[in-house]
Amino acid sequence: MALLVTSALPLPGWSASRIVELSAQNLEAVALGDLTAYIDGRTIWLKLKDGRVLRGQFEVKPGSSFGELGKSRGIDRPGGAYTSSGDLIVHGKPTFIDMTGPGGATVHCEVMHDSAINSGSGVCLFSNGAEYRVLY
Repeated sequence: MALLVTSALPLPGWSASRIVELSAQNLEAVALGDLTAYIDGRTIWLKLKDGRVLRGQFEVKPGSSFGELGKSRGIDRPGGAYTSSGDLIVHGKPTFIDMTGPGGATVHCEVMHDSAINSGSGVCLFSNGAEYRVLY
């Protein structure tokens, strides 16, 4: 399962808003269930099933490298990032999403984003250990 996107992100060559779905990758994520986020500009909002809302920002970092999360999931290696159609992302740039919410809830995402093809692939880790796949 994946992070599915219905319109373009506000990154180079993209429009203003997008609805995304996150797909569970471990038992902690399954307990949270499927989640939907909304992206407007570079801001992202994610509503949890218990009603808490987390908010954060997209940040593309050309020339930077992935952190431990992205590296441990192979996002930085050839073939580690791909589009929703299964094609490899060849000219991607590291993109980071950090969200915070009430009660100390946090989400950190590391995504390989290719603005030329408007696609990306990565992983999100929640403060409770839930891991979701990011794919658009």
